Amino acid sequence: MAAQYAPVCRDGVVRVKVACIRDTYRDFSRTALSSWYEAFPISHPWTVHHEGGQDRPVKHRLKWRAKRPGYGEVIVDYTMETGAIGDHNVEQYIKGYEITYGWINEADMIDERVPGLLFQRTGRYPKVTDIAPSELERVSQDGRLVMQKMGLTTQPGEIVLPRMVMCDLNPPDVDNWVYRFCEKEKKRGFNMFRQPSGLSPNAENRVGKPRSSYELEEATQAEHIVRRMVHGEYGYALDGKPVYPEFALQRHKADAPITPVKGIPLGIGIDAGGSPAAVIVQFMPNGQLRILCEICAQPGTGASRFSEMILEVLLSRFPGFPISEAYGDPSAFWGADRQAGELSFMETVGRALNLNIQPAPSNEPALRQEAVRWYLGRPIDGNTERMIVDPGCDMIIGGFAAHYKLTKQASAGQTDVLAVAKNNYSHPHDALQYICLGHRGRYGVIDDAAKLGRGDNVVGLRARRKSGQSRDRLSEVKLW
Repeated sequence: MAAQYAPVCRDGVVRVKVACIRDTYRDFSRTALSSWYEAFPISHPWTVHHEGGQDRPVKHRLKWRAKRPGYGEVIVDYTMETGAIGDHNVEQYIKGYEITYGWINEADMIDERVPGLLFQRTGRYPKVTDIAPSELERVSQDGRLVMQKMGLTTQPGEIVLPRMVMCDLNPPDVDNWVYRFCEKEKKRGFNMFRQPSGLSPNAENRVGKPRSSYELEEATQAEHIVRRMVHGEYGYALDGKPVYPEFALQRHKADAPITPVKGIPLGIGIDAGGSPAAVIVQFMPNGQLRILCEICAQPGTGASRFSEMILEVLLSRFPGFPISEAYGDPSAFWGADRQAGELSFMETVGRALNLNIQPAPSNEPALRQEAVRWYLGRPIDGNTERMIVDPGCDMIIGGFAAHYKLTKQASAGQTDVLAVAKNNYSHPHDALQYICLGHRGRYGVIDDAAKLGRGDNVVGLRARRKSGQSRDRLSEVKLW
């Protein structure tokens, strides 16, 4: 960036100052600074000045010559400064910076206020009056275009200097601000660039870290570490194992909002209880499940209000789409006084929406989860996943990634019951299980599980018996 893009000053020198921020100087010296010295040791021929180190700030100034189109050869005057925030007052600490760019090392360990505050200090070096007028116009054209893409307004001819904060980190837990800013809220100005899994055919930096190194990590590290450090997936809270470890954010989360396909009816899954929830899906002709929308109500929401919430979504987002199937919590069809003319929760919702809601074939958790897990399996083909989720389904995605998890006792194997922790994420996931199980059918789920990955052309024992290809061996056994 310094050699090829940063604006040239009036005297033909490119001046760049970068502040690299970390939580503590000791960690800085052990990690990022060590990598910096591998590329630019203190004795490097470009070094003009160096001071600091270990438990105090470092200032390393470099100078070199670079070829620049239109200028021939320019001198690059580059300064890298290190800083550790630690327990400092964030706002007070960052106020003193006048820099070109910022760099946050291990960004997930830094307070979420730091990136925005540091960004405000970029573009302040060198001074505007020191930059060549032609260079000001060049970078301002790019800057105004970027601001327009962010939905911000600029004045004609307004000076917009290059501003950037670079962050590096391993994928954090889904509760971290990085996930919230970049994946969930998609805050303006934040862009996430993710590396593929170290075991993927598209893995990067094979020279620096070969496949065998990742395989060794996978064999010797805990599951939650492998998920983050080997496969590049967001982590999950350590108080419970995720129910669906097969879920991969890069594979199953759609890059953009999913537009429902005309002519394909909708399916609805509904969970009752204290915090009712619903999911709206489409089952595509090629076998793909598209999760389009989630509806999550506050605790204490009744059947009437919940019906209104579903209806509002159907009218606003899916006008004209027929509903081919709806399945709900079987237990929510009971509990009403029939003789007094009362309706159950599901009956009330069905009447309100003029919808025939069927009880799911089973309420057995393992069977329901297996119905969903089938869609998380191998892709339909090389380019088509069997399940994709609309990025607006925060609770479904968050549950898949981490929060739809087993209880602590179940995770530790201290109970024979694989109980799922009840939280805000469990309700929409229960609704998803009901529609998947209802669509595939109880015996369809069992049959697919019994195949153990075998193809549809493999004939089961029951089918063989019906066709007369096998004998009833029980008749040949003598019982004593």
